[in-house]
Amino acid sequence: MVNYEKHLRSAAWRESRRRALAAAHHRCLLCSATEELEAHHRTYENLGDEREGDLTVLCRECHEVVTSMMRARRYAARPASYADIVRSIAASAPLFDPTDGEV
Repeated sequence: MVNYEKHLRSAAWRESRRRALAAAHHRCLLCSATEELEAHHRTYENLGDEREGDLTVLCRECHEVVTSMMRARRYAARPASYADIVRSIAASAPLFDPTDGEV
């Protein structure tokens, strides 16, 4: 398995990113910005040996939006965690008596 952080510092990554930028004509796919461009992994299947189509060029702002949407979708599909259940209970009724111990 490829170490993601190490890969992002590699010559192979710089070349994959360069090819993606060139193919996108140095423009964000979503808003056509030409500044603060990043390469978004559409898939991690070929991490370390990215292929054409594995990367999408996005500006920093669009990349944040896309990543946030993907995370929200991924977490929405998960069953509720223990922490989620505790938070929902705590929101409806305190889990402790806030006056306990007061004089």
